[in-house]
Amino acid sequence: MSLTQMCPAFFLVLLLSGGSLAADAPYPEQTVVASRGSASVTMKDVDAALIGMPADQRANFMNSPKRIEELLERLLINQQLANEARAAKLDQDPLFQRAVQQQSDKMLTEQLAMKLRAEVSPAIVEPLARERYDVNPDAYAIPGRATVRHILIDTKTRSDAEAKTLAETARAKALAGEDFVKLVTEYSDDGSKRSNDGEIPDGEGEGLVPEFVAAVKQLKEKGEISPLVKTAFGYHIIKLEARYPAKSQSYDDVKERIISDLANRMRDNRVKEHIDELKALELTAKPEVVASLRSRYLPSATSAEPAAPGSK
Repeated sequence: MSLTQMCPAFFLVLLLSGGSLAADAPYPEQTVVASRGSASVTMKDVDAALIGMPADQRANFMNSPKRIEELLERLLINQQLANEARAAKLDQDPLFQRAVQQQSDKMLTEQLAMKLRAEVSPAIVEPLARERYDVNPDAYAIPGRATVRHILIDTKTRSDAEAKTLAETARAKALAGEDFVKLVTEYSDDGSKRSNDGEIPDGEGEGLVPEFVAAVKQLKEKGEISPLVKTAFGYHIIKLEARYPAKSQSYDDVKERIISDLANRMRDNRVKEHIDELKALELTAKPEVVASLRSRYLPSATSAEPAAPGSK
């Protein structure tokens, strides 16, 4: 039985309230949130479940009835299954106890990484952000773009010569002033024409084939029509609908983005540098013991490597 089935009234109220029940009256950590069978989840259990999440992300994560339900369900079923395992004394296995210690080490590692990252304050980064902007403000400009419309005559359903002849016919009509959208409808083999009439909002954008982008860059005036453009898809006739120049942005426009980017990089570097310091410490290991790991888990009747053909 799910939590929603178990206490639908609670979750109905939670949904209607937008997940903000008792937001101004926090409950003590020993308060039981939900229980089922042998399991009981307290506020402290919930707090512990979120310990690996940065503090500034927890409020947003928990502002969702669905995520709250999923979290409580996971904690309850984990406790129920773990209680069964303890009853079967599975927790008394020395290897299991060592694995628990290793998992604890992993969690402590993550906590230390969060602590190291928190030592890098945005206040330290701001002067560097201003310097980065001043060195190359053009790097933060909004890129220019060209909106185009195109007709595609593919070479999959016809020969190259047939496709080229048909493309030349369509282009001649476009140059003669016929409505380009009607020509798209009549001639284009591009399946997306039904929804966009052949329009591509950024004809120089990523993901477009180089030959197409190069042809778009040659179009300067609105309404200009390209020569035939051959790509792996076939022949294109391209019309320039509009060209929007790059737009500069002030430091205030991009300040927060630069600071965030630099801070994240510095935080990552802070953790990496500390790990590198630890890796630089002297390492000792016995080669024969390390080598023995290759065959440690093999069945006793096999060897680490297959014997060469003909060998005994």
